[in-house]
Order: sequence, then structure tokens, then C-alpha cells
Amino acid sequence: MRSAKEASCFPYGSNTVCFMEVSANGEIKQLTNHTEKRNAYMNALSGTSKIYAVWPGRWRSDLFIIDDLAAFCIAQQL
Repeated sequence: MRSAKEASCFPYGSNTVCFMEVSANGEIKQLTNHTEKRNAYMNALSGTSKIYAVWPGRWRSDLFIIDDLAAFCIAQQL
């Protein structure tokens, strides 16, 4: 797993990136709309969940932890 904060140009606003929220109890929810992303952002801020993303590439897809919540918020217009 990689850090989105450490990636040189993570595409927070890309339509091809799949975002998901993982709660403290292990429940996983794919974030498909603005409301789900806003709720996941608020949960991540409070520490009750974490946001992850899969950034698809040409030959492989990488898993990232969204550890720059401010950048995620701005790109998603939350």
C-alpha cells in the first residue's frame, strides 16, 4: 500500500480512481457519489474510518491510503 500524500501527483479528482471507506469494524463501502465521499471524509477526520483508493494504471493498479484529507476535500469539492 502506498501513501497518496507521498505520491507526486495523486489524481484525487479523477473519475478512474476508485475510493472506498473502511470503518473501524472492517466494513468496506465504495464511495460512488458526493454524499458518500463527504460522509467518509467527515468520518476520516474524526478517526472512525479511513479512506483508501485504487489508482488504475496501464499494467497494474495500486492501493493508496488517503492520508492528505485536505487535498481529497478540495479535489472532491466537499
